[in-house]
Amino acid sequence: MKKLVIAAALSAFAVLPAGAETLRIATSADYPPWESVNSSGEMLGFDLDVGNAICARIEMECEWTNQAYDGLLPALVAGQYDLIMSAISITEERKNSIDFSTAYAQAPASFGTLGESFGEISDKSGLQAAIDGKAVGVQGSSIFERVVAEHFPTANVKTYQQADQIIADLKTGRIDAAVMEVSAWDEFGGADKDANLTMFGPLMTYAEYPQLGDGIGLGIGKGNAELKARIDDAIAELLADGTIAKASDKWFGYDVTP
Repeated sequence: MKKLVIAAALSAFAVLPAGAETLRIATSADYPPWESVNSSGEMLGFDLDVGNAICARIEMECEWTNQAYDGLLPALVAGQYDLIMSAISITEERKNSIDFSTAYAQAPASFGTLGESFGEISDKSGLQAAIDGKAVGVQGSSIFERVVAEHFPTANVKTYQQADQIIADLKTGRIDAAVMEVSAWDEFGGADKDANLTMFGPLMTYAEYPQLGDGIGLGIGKGNAELKARIDDAIAELLADGTIAKASDKWFGYDVTP
């Protein structure tokens, strides 16, 4: 695992007091623009900006750790971290193991592929027919694994640790399609225009796919009511004063606030 300690929040936020308590946060920095690692080895992205703003608001110091997505929840349960923050959707299933903050974001998902091989698809039934028997990539332990399994049971689901591995297998033809958040398709497509990544079918939202969860929140260890209350208060303030909306515009170009 790669560990980075971020002692300073964004310049627009309050300066942390000397000796501020450390808040251990884990993320899987392979899902731009939510979180990624730049050429200098620094983690950055929407979640990093929001997480640092929360830490500054509650006067704590963020200590970020980068590890595989499928290990985030077990590590939180084991007490390795205080929080996990990695575009994690709030679902009833996950609530059995961990607590969540209030939602700080909400984002639709979509199927995607290379080029126009799937053509125009206007509704869910057409999407189900198009995906029948096709190899579909999803990030392991993500909500998309369950969405595909329950709504597209005739698809051949392949799981990956990292989103960039999904893109790599799309480009080599090992899978026919994949499911990710719209923002991730936009980011990967913009970074590799020659790949001709294309979303297809109607957007997938909570209204039709409840497995997508009730917004995106921070995972918190079970029973840590005091920390949850402080974080919830900070999120409410950052939503009210426009801080999260500004970070959203910076990283997505549109508003993902709930």
